[in-house]
This record gives sequence, C-alpha cells and structure tokens, in this order.
Amino acid sequence: MALFAALEITLVLTMLAVYWVSSPARHAASAPGEGLVIAQQIEGLAHDVHQTAKLIARHPQTIACLKSGAEDLCRNQAANIYALNEGVQIFLVPEQRVNSQAGDASVLPEAYTRFVVGPDAHPTAAASMSLTVSEPVVEGTTQLGHVILTQAVPHLQDLFDTLPLPGGYLELRQYTGPGTYTVVRRRGDESLKTGSAAQEIALAGTPWKLALWKDSPRPAIALLTYFTVWLVLSVLLTAMVWLLYLRLRTWINEDLNAIVNLVTDIRRQRVRSSYHVNLAEFEKPLAMLVKLAQLTVGKQKEVESQASLDHLSQVYNRRSFDVRQGELFKTLQQGQVHSLLIIDIDNFKYVNDTYGHDAGDQLIAQFGQALKVHLRASDFVARLGGDEFCVIFPNTPLPRAVELAERLRANLPAVLELTPGVLHRLNWSGGLSEYSPKDSAENMALIRADGALLEAKRGGRNMTRIKAAA
Repeated sequence: MALFAALEITLVLTMLAVYWVSSPARHAASAPGEGLVIAQQIEGLAHDVHQTAKLIARHPQTIACLKSGAEDLCRNQAANIYALNEGVQIFLVPEQRVNSQAGDASVLPEAYTRFVVGPDAHPTAAASMSLTVSEPVVEGTTQLGHVILTQAVPHLQDLFDTLPLPGGYLELRQYTGPGTYTVVRRRGDESLKTGSAAQEIALAGTPWKLALWKDSPRPAIALLTYFTVWLVLSVLLTAMVWLLYLRLRTWINEDLNAIVNLVTDIRRQRVRSSYHVNLAEFEKPLAMLVKLAQLTVGKQKEVESQASLDHLSQVYNRRSFDVRQGELFKTLQQGQVHSLLIIDIDNFKYVNDTYGHDAGDQLIAQFGQALKVHLRASDFVARLGGDEFCVIFPNTPLPRAVELAERLRANLPAVLELTPGVLHRLNWSGGLSEYSPKDSAENMALIRADGALLEAKRGGRNMTRIKAAA
C-alpha cells in the first residue's frame, strides 16, 4: 500500500505541474518579458559603444591627429586604440572629407547607430553582426572631424538567436524613414504576424524598433477535465498495483513452497540438485540451504551406513539383519516366499590359534567381500557374530535357494591368502531353511536353519543341510 500511495502522490504532482505549465496566464506574460530583455541588451550595448567613441574623440592624440593631419601621429593613435579595444574598426575622418562625402551614409556628421549584416551571410547561417557609431571631434568651438567606430557584437546575435519565445514572434526593424524599415533579424513563429497588430518597442538612441506578436491566450483547460484524467489514471494505477500485488503474492507463495519442499526432502533424505524460485532475492539463500542440506543428508546417510554395517567384514550387522528379517516376515501373509542360509566358516578357531587374530580378521574380511561379489544384488548378507554369516534370499522358494547355495559354494575362492605367506583353504558349512506364514515368530526360520547347520557340522563340515518348514 505504501507503493500505491507513493505512485498516487507522484501522479497528483505531475497533473498539477502539467496544469501550471499549460496555464494561459503564464504564456501570456512570457513573450513581452523576453522582448524587454533583449531591448535592454541592445540599448546597453549601444550606450557602451557610444561612450567608447566619445572617449576616443576627446583624447588629445585624436585631436592632434585630425588637427595636424600628421600620418605618423594618426597611425600611432590608431595602434593605441586597437590595443585597448579588441574587435573594433576605427576611422579618423577629417572635417573636409566629411563635407565632401556628405551623401555617404558611412561618414554622416551626426552621431548615429546601425547594424551591419556581413556580405558573406547565408539565410541558413548565423549572420555576423556589428555596431557602428560616429562621434564628432571638437577642439573648443571648432569641429575637426569624426571618429567612426565599428564594434563586432557576435554575442548580441547569439542572444537574439537563442531568445526563448513560446507563443511569440519578434522582428528587429531598422527604420530609414517614417513607415519605412528593413527587417534585420527575425525570431519565433512568423505565422503569428498575420494575426493581431504588433507591439512595438522603441530602442532609445537608435533608429530601430522591436516588433512583437504574441499568440492569443489559449482557453484554460477545465479543471473538471484534469480531474477526469486523474480519475482514469488513478483507476489504471490501482489496477496495475493490484495485479502486481497478486503476482508477487503468487511468486512468494511458490518460493515458500520450494523451501517447504526442501525441508520435506531433508527429512526424507532425498535432496534434489536444485529448487525453482521466482524472485531473485530467494535464489542465493535457497541455493545455500540446498548445499547445506546435501551435506547434511550425505553425512547422515554415511553415519547410518556405518551404523548398519559390520566394520570388519563390511557386510550388514546383526541389527540390520533383524530389521530386514522383520520387514520380510510381514510380507509372508501376502503370499511372498523367502529363504535364508546360515554359514559358518570351518576351522576358524584353528586359524586364530595358529596364525593369530590378524589372520583370523583377514579371513572374516575376505570371506565377507567374497560373499558380496558372488551373491545377487537383491540378496541380503549379514554377519551375525564371530565367524557366522547369514544370507537372506528375498522372493526365493527353498528349492531355488538350494541352487543358489550350491552355486555360491562352487564360485567362492578355494584358497585365501590371509597374511604374506599364509594360505588357507576356504571351507564352510551351511544350514538352509525358509520363512513360513505358519511361523509364530520372526526368528523361527533362523532357528530351523541353525539346526540344519549343526547337522552339517556333525556330518563332516564343508556341506549344506536343509530343513524345511513343517
């Protein structure tokens, strides 16, 4: 909801800004103000150039130059003027030349100002602009001549070209007589010129005027229109935020379910390699949890595996045998048939007494590994204790178990090297029986197989005896 409030406030502020920008009163006041600014700039520039021309006209060296007509003196004064006034052209005109060229507008005896557009100007390029001023040189009551100063003013042209005129059109006019003028510069939308009459702004001390046309005020957009737009946008914004909220809620629920699935898989010890999440904020934490879960489950399985195995023979231990036997015993009522074989290594005590316990341990270990190699993958082999092992044949009737026992005896190695130089002929006795649905206890089949094992030992060892269920 905080996000929705922030977006709504932003929308309201945007609408107010648009309303203020489109306000007709604001546009009506902007164009005349810009015209007055450039008028003040032109008048100020003309005043500065006039002052420079007056200072040059009153300078003693200027008076001496025009009075004496000495070329060296005039040249030195011109050099001084150029050194102090960058970007100017100076003409020192004696009075007799002015009188002889009275028809030449460039050397009129009275002070005057005008813009001069450079001859290389092109309609699509910025015209070079300069300001020319004529100032009389007087000594006492005698007029000696004129100083004509032309000052380049490119910044004035840039000011005119970059003048912002929203809804307006401006002309700079140079008047040569009553009602007669030349348009020097234009700025803005010229199509406005065909509308209302221009507002003229006279430029003091110059023969120019600024002519300004402004766009007629646009009718104010009704506040009701803005309210309607705001209402529509608010509805759309509300719908967008609500859809985003629903989508985010779905993503978060799915990501939380992924975490729940991970916890469930940890409990079942079946952690997957990865879990899909929608939000990037969940990816790294969940990936770290998956790695920790894989390590935890792996360690747990390793511990459980070690707890279920006999450390010497590396086959299952008695505890694992009891668990497996209990599982199979429950399936007898469903019609399944299972058999088991008890194995006792012949002459194990002799090996211990003759070659030592290390040799006896090697006999147990090598015999356990040989059983795992030559039994089926579905068969279950465990060490019950000492030199006694037991093999469960799941889903195997007793006649088939007899065949498997005979094949096992034929495939097991005949001789084992227990320690360097100590060889032992491998013989074993076995008792074979089957699980019966009539048995009242899980270990009754084991008792029958143990009885058959005793018969094999009494019968001369290295053989298998069978005792079926009654």
